Amino acid sequence: MMIKLYYSPGACSLAPHIILEELGIAYEPVLVSLKDGENKKADYLKINPKARVPALNVDGKVLTENVAILTYLGGGYPERGLWPKETWKQAEALSLMAWLASSVQVAFAGNVRPERYANDAAAKENIKITCREILLGYYADIEKLLTGKTFAMGGQYTVCDPYLLVFYRWGYRVGLDMKTAYPHWTKHAMRVASH
Repeated sequence: MMIKLYYSPGACSLAPHIILEELGIAYEPVLVSLKDGENKKADYLKINPKARVPALNVDGKVLTENVAILTYLGGGYPERGLWPKETWKQAEALSLMAWLASSVQVAFAGNVRPERYANDAAAKENIKITCREILLGYYADIEKLLTGKTFAMGGQYTVCDPYLLVFYRWGYRVGLDMKTAYPHWTKHAMRVASH
């Protein structure tokens, strides 16, 4: 099996990158620099017309979007234990990842890239302020979620945990004091980083 992960440093592609390492399977990491606009070049657009990372190429078939990629990697290698066994727990994992992708990441993007949502300078500033408030609410929700748990799904380390690490790291990018404001999430991040 030939696997390629298209990633960019600092992007949400960190989550499947970590999972591929955890799985211990052979794969080729392919750098697509978002900073340099490589995601918008013709060669990459043939791989992922959405011009985003990550993209996962498995034997010539391409999968995009973290929720799908992490589900494939976790569920496709059940013997590695990175995906819940019970259907209900699987649904909870999908629910968490979908919320991270569709809500938390969108609020983060609005805070750091308001030009995605508006052209007008005043509107951009309003989007930035509003998205930061929303993001802070979501971060408080994540802190509550992780309170009293070893990992996001309880005691089992799953594909959800590296995905949460992405957002933890992004907190620093927007100037949050993650250690002080989110002590449970900080402990979780340290566990994931040392896993």
